[in-house]
Amino acid sequence: MKRASVSVLLCWFFLLSGCVHPSFPPVAASRSVVISLDVKAGTVTFLNAKNGSKIARWNINEPFQGGALSPDGRTLLLYGRELDGVYRYDLATGKLLGEWKIGSGIVSAAPSPDGRTWFFGDSTHHAVRVVSRDGKEIARLSVGRSPMTLLVNRQGTEMYAIDFQDGRAFVIDPRRLRVIRSFSVPKMALGGLMREQQGELWVGGHGSGSKVETNIHVYSLRDGRLLRTVAAPVMPVDFVETGRGVFVLSHGSNTVYQFSPSGKRLGSISVGANPFAMEAALGRLYIASYDSDEIIVVDEATLRPLARWKTGDGPLQLFIREGRT
Repeated sequence: MKRASVSVLLCWFFLLSGCVHPSFPPVAASRSVVISLDVKAGTVTFLNAKNGSKIARWNINEPFQGGALSPDGRTLLLYGRELDGVYRYDLATGKLLGEWKIGSGIVSAAPSPDGRTWFFGDSTHHAVRVVSRDGKEIARLSVGRSPMTLLVNRQGTEMYAIDFQDGRAFVIDPRRLRVIRSFSVPKMALGGLMREQQGELWVGGHGSGSKVETNIHVYSLRDGRLLRTVAAPVMPVDFVETGRGVFVLSHGSNTVYQFSPSGKRLGSISVGANPFAMEAALGRLYIASYDSDEIIVVDEATLRPLARWKTGDGPLQLFIREGRT
């Protein structure tokens, strides 16, 4: 009996030990940070947004491919095509809050503005999965094969799911949980920007086959009509808009372009090696250089480089979390 009891206890010990997730260094809510998802290294790097000093680096040890930050800046979500769920981390404590077991195939994520609902692009089920903040699936909306770009408007009343493979954009009503309409976009469309005051949707792209994308396609938010194209060679894949205009990152030419609100090109700068992501804060642009494992910091007003900050290997996605007092 004693042996049997000891064996059972040992089994329970190892099972419980296997379920324990490590805690990471906390990131205080008062600190303004640049968060870099380093997919080659499997790390998340937190840098001081003002001077680039390293605050923390988390070794996730999971094959994540992307993430999302909650609207309140407290929770980081990580996902990947091969992962069986979405991992949620509390920045202030560095602890894993839990895993939403929604299955594999997740390629994109976006929260509602109030943080009560999450939307996930699913390339396995060719759907947008709608999940409540307690991890329960509310709806599954059929879209294209690979909805890699999700954009939600400021009011949370409209969402665009732009498919990478099928050449369509799907307009979703997040409140009634249904697809309203869809319209054609170029195949391998990637990245986008909703400009609500102008009534425009700017769509970037990678290009297909031997034909790389050199233009931004601008559509009407009202009816999906193509309004015009804007040259931004080569492969415009990320966008930010500030008081100084629209900034476009073209990773095929390692270039950031600046456009006026009307779409006139104002300037450009060559940045990094194979850059994929860009964010703006504190009068600066932060660009993730995937092949050189660093963030390039650029002055927004002059388009002059200010600094180069090291990250983990393969920074693919960036977030800015501004500090709270």
